[in-house]
Amino acid sequence: MTSNFKYSIGVYAFYFGSFPEWMPLYLESLRLNSSIDFHIFTDCAYDGDCPQNVFIHNVVYDEYTKYIGEKLRVDFNPDSPIKLCDVRPMVGYIHYDTFSKYDFYGWIDLDLLLGNVRNFYTDEILMRNDVLSTHEVRIAGHFSLFRNNRHNRMMFRKIYQWKESLETPSFIGLDEHGITNAYLLTIVDRFNQKFHTNIHNPITNYISARKRKRMYMVEQHTTPFTPIPWLDGTTNSNQPDEWYFKNGEITNKRDGERTFIYLHFMNFKSNIWRHDGTKAPWSVLDKICHASVADMVSTGISIGINGICPLK
Repeated sequence: MTSNFKYSIGVYAFYFGSFPEWMPLYLESLRLNSSIDFHIFTDCAYDGDCPQNVFIHNVVYDEYTKYIGEKLRVDFNPDSPIKLCDVRPMVGYIHYDTFSKYDFYGWIDLDLLLGNVRNFYTDEILMRNDVLSTHEVRIAGHFSLFRNNRHNRMMFRKIYQWKESLETPSFIGLDEHGITNAYLLTIVDRFNQKFHTNIHNPITNYISARKRKRMYMVEQHTTPFTPIPWLDGTTNSNQPDEWYFKNGEITNKRDGERTFIYLHFMNFKSNIWRHDGTKAPWSVLDKICHASVADMVSTGISIGINGICPLK
């Protein structure tokens, strides 16, 4: 990867089964972020045009999980591929050979479209911070970045019962709450949790602030239909449901010309995290993606309750 940016970035992704139908559009959004490398570990074959900054690592699922278990010295037997989300905090350690050349490493989901990442994570922001999350309250499982140093690569060892958690076959959430707590919880926080107390004073507040000093945790409003208040204060299903990708940038109908670092499809496609009981609109569609890369490049595309369509 060569670019005019000071800091190099390499990002990890995994996917097992069959790539989602919007995969060509996803890859196009990665291609437009040409100064960032993306490494996808998968058992899926991709016959389309793969961008030069995207590297497909073909692995067999059982062999890959065995490798992870051996590398971490745990009995790692996931009950589904989603369990690999719990391994994300260990990526800098497990795949050191892949990511050692980058100034920052991180992870990303495949159920999203990227906007212009460098507009949000500039060289100045990267210079001043060691951890970057698109959520204010936690490290985001869908996209986060970490300065490539030993402290960050080994932070997973501070996750509470990380070995036991990995040996639990089902997904737990180490890539969000687990790793967030490893970075941010103080001794006092752990005492408060254990004994159900609420000890806070200027000293404990100072310690907490110090832990966040080099962490850029800014809510980027990437995932609509959640309890996190939107820019206008709305929550859940009252949040924007008509989005656009054009000229490499993400916008929506409600927020005008404001651009977003990415759009996460999670609550468009799944009911699981829709906290107000409303149904995900894509969960009842026979086909989601009606747009092509050609549409994306020419007129742009819309993302909404009826799926992904060419902009008219």
